[in-house]
Formats: sequence, C-alpha cells, structure tokens
Amino acid sequence: MHTITLIRMRLDPSTKTYVARKIAEGKTSRDAQRCHKRVICRQIFKILERADRNRLSNVEELAQAA
Repeated sequence: MHTITLIRMRLDPSTKTYVARKIAEGKTSRDAQRCHKRVICRQIFKILERADRNRLSNVEELAQAA
C-alpha cells in the first residue's frame, strides 16, 4: 500500500489534487498519505468483491448447465 500511495502521489493528477486538498484542510503530508491509503483499500476491496460475485455467478451458471 505504501508503494502504491507514493507512486500515485508522484504521478497521478487526481491523487495530487486529493493530497493537496487534504493538506489544505490542515492535515500533514503523512495524514494525507494515510487517508489516501484508506481510499486505495476501499478501491481494491470493491474490485475483489466484484471478482468474487462474478466467480459465484459463473459457478451457478455451470451448475445450471449440468
């Protein structure tokens, strides 16, 4: 997570604006990184959740076909 955060803070324009907004709110750079790590965790969780749902629907389709 730390590496993803650092790279996105360096290269991704939307992440740069997010971090700048958090710093403008009075947070330190480290606090802004922590907030961004939470955002990344939520994004990854949603991706994994979707993949799990797709896998379950594929299993149900296979069971119905059999």
